[in-house]
Amino acid sequence: MTLSKPTPVGSDPENPWYSMLRCLRCHAALRLLHGELACQACASTYPIDDEIPRFVPQESYAEGFGYQWNRHRLTQLDSYSGMPISRDRVMNASGWTAEELRGKTVLECGSGAGRFTEVLCETGAIVTSFDISSAVHANAASNSRFSNLRLLQASIYDLPLPEESFDYLICFGVIQHTPDVERTFKTLFRYVRPGGRFCIDVYAAPIAYLHPRHLLRPVTKRIPPARLYGIVQKIAPKLLPLSMMLTAIPRVGAYLARLVPVANHRHLNLPNKKAMRDWSVLDTFDWFAPRYERPQTRRRLQRWTKEVGLSKVSIERHRGLYVISGIK
Repeated sequence: MTLSKPTPVGSDPENPWYSMLRCLRCHAALRLLHGELACQACASTYPIDDEIPRFVPQESYAEGFGYQWNRHRLTQLDSYSGMPISRDRVMNASGWTAEELRGKTVLECGSGAGRFTEVLCETGAIVTSFDISSAVHANAASNSRFSNLRLLQASIYDLPLPEESFDYLICFGVIQHTPDVERTFKTLFRYVRPGGRFCIDVYAAPIAYLHPRHLLRPVTKRIPPARLYGIVQKIAPKLLPLSMMLTAIPRVGAYLARLVPVANHRHLNLPNKKAMRDWSVLDTFDWFAPRYERPQTRRRLQRWTKEVGLSKVSIERHRGLYVISGIK
């Protein structure tokens, strides 16, 4: 990565960002030693995998996400599509501006292939981004040009980062796919400083549970990722034209299209048929592959925000998502 190649783990004495990382066992500082990160207190060590510090096993419940994002590293990047789809989603959902993010510290939780990482880095923010899966390598390949990116592989439940140390926190498309959504949600706020701003989204219940994919997911989530991807790659392009035709029907089209189990991004006005097909395959796989998918109700989210002690919170519906934003 051009964080000056070894820069992500602190070989550059002018930019030793690795010094912010903490041992998962005793929370002491880490240092670079013989090509890995070593705890200065308890002698625990953490590998550096292709220049990315890793704090989780190579395999996890998110294996499917790693597979999909390494297959579709470029698909959703604004710099690849030529459209500000990811930028618009970040800025419209959060209400933030590039000007206010410049120079601030941002924690991105669950980066995938880095579509939102790219947007955040372009603002000039100092972005610490992580994912539990091997998608971090797709992110590194996609966003190697940014010197303000700090990338690591870690779990939300066990982050090697100091608490209350970030000005902004963003988490899109993640928490509904974790083993314990409430624990995930509450854990995130440990890393935002008092007065810091946040934006998190989650699938909305009950509407998400009414989607026909939930009839198939008990089977599909057990299929190995590579095999499932091959199935989706064959079927999605065949179902997409039917879905597109139904979507075009006035008033009821969007509801009828939901009966066809394929992702349809007609509303994004993607530039060509190939882009439509690629996004469809990617997101159809994303529907069927995750081990966990747990949409949440507004009432439950409101209760959690109160239990965390948040005083300035907005919970809004954006299509099939709840977007929770505000100030800690």
